[in-house]
Amino acid sequence: MRLQEKVAKRIHALRLSKSMTQEQLAEKANMDVSMLARIERGSRGDIRMSTLERIVSGLDVSYQEFFTFPEDGDETTKLASSIALIKDPEVIRALHKIVNTLIQKDSK
Repeated sequence: MRLQEKVAKRIHALRLSKSMTQEQLAEKANMDVSMLARIERGSRGDIRMSTLERIVSGLDVSYQEFFTFPEDGDETTKLASSIALIKDPEVIRALHKIVNTLIQKDSK
């Protein structure tokens, strides 16, 4: 898969994971919704860095998080990428407890 396709899929996946519509993201990224739709579909060729910066900012993710393509990694990377999207402190604490329990069981 080409980088352009990966970026398009990543924008789409992150937007959905944040329960955002294309209109909401376009507004936050200060861009036209039709342009965002073309980028997400991969039908917009090379995009400018400034456009990508606005999209990443609109998604409220770090560049490291944005450029971690879950489909490229092993299962651990995929899991870490998914967990990185969770912002609710209560959910994070609950996951931490679950992981600690699993680690204890695995070490026996």
